[in-house]
Amino acid sequence: MAVFEYKANIRYCDINENNELSDKGIINILSQAAGVHSEQVGYGLNEIEETNYTWMLLFWKIRFYKRPKWNTTLNVKTWARKFEKVSSWRDFEVYNENGEKIAIATTEWVLIDAKKQAITRITEDMMERYGLEPKQAFEEEITGKMEKSENGKKIYEYTAQRGDIDVNHHVNNSNYLDFAYNAIPEGESLACNDIEIQYKKQIKLGETCSVFYEIKDNAKIITIKSMDEKVLHATLKFF
Repeated sequence: MAVFEYKANIRYCDINENNELSDKGIINILSQAAGVHSEQVGYGLNEIEETNYTWMLLFWKIRFYKRPKWNTTLNVKTWARKFEKVSSWRDFEVYNENGEKIAIATTEWVLIDAKKQAITRITEDMMERYGLEPKQAFEEEITGKMEKSENGKKIYEYTAQRGDIDVNHHVNNSNYLDFAYNAIPEGESLACNDIEIQYKKQIKLGETCSVFYEIKDNAKIITIKSMDEKVLHATLKFF
């Protein structure tokens, strides 16, 4: 089962104000595809008590070629393209009903011991069950590293609420997009073709963070830091 296929309908909550698949919409669809794939091979959310393993996301890169509208059926192809000691890379290709490729993505994940809440090594059994497909969705090499932004202007502060928290007991990865959108000044376009997100330090319930914004080389860059600005939680780039 090296390449897994998953069909999804674009729901009302997956579209933006222009009736197009939103950034958050595609992240949620791709996350669901990855989760169902993991369940199929025995390492899904419902198996955590048995396996003691869960995955934590470190990095997204998504490229849109076309943004389909509400109620379009998408075919998502996803596969593990690389395993390292404690992390893996998963790629995606997304097609519309006509077979057109509308988006590609790559992600980096780290394996977590659910009881210890600590990074752990990927097992041989896990690699065998997922299978390996070395094909890259992107032609260019993606490292998962993002340049630090030190010149952003602080826009606002936010305290993580109960509704932000997911099954891993921290702010859900897609919610960082909400933080970013709220930092972009009104009147500036949210349209983009490429999105990169690097998660550095999880935000937990009740933690207050500072959100910064800058434009650099025609890219919108949002950084999310701790209140004292000593801890970088995440960097998001739209271009």
